[in-house]
Amino acid sequence: MRECIFVEVWLGGEDGHIMKLILNHLHHQPSPSLAALVRQRLETLREDLQIDEARVLVENRHDASPPFRISAQLVTPGPDLFTEAVDHTLRAALDKMVGQLEARIGHRKGKRARSDRAHRKTAPAQQLASAVRRN
Repeated sequence: MRECIFVEVWLGGEDGHIMKLILNHLHHQPSPSLAALVRQRLETLREDLQIDEARVLVENRHDASPPFRISAQLVTPGPDLFTEAVDHTLRAALDKMVGQLEARIGHRKGKRARSDRAHRKTAPAQQLASAVRRN
């Protein structure tokens, strides 16, 4: 079993927040272009979510079909995000993985917005009810 680990730390965005990228290759030759592509795709996710650390595993499973598997764990404030995708090309697997992460981030943002709306709607009613009980 051949494994290679690539670690990169960079400042991101206007906020200057540091993100750590750990890129693991299993049975796959690492390339600077793949690392740059992963970094670029993760950078687009950082617009919607603060990512402190991203652990990405790129695996070439010679005996499986589809052969390429990419999994990711994003360490964020709050619950971490996990996902994996398999496909016949690395780029397609990466696109699937990023799409799944975008969907989960969108769900998380929507859930937070729904929760905020629910609190705003019920807060005045609760205040009125408590005021009526006091009188």
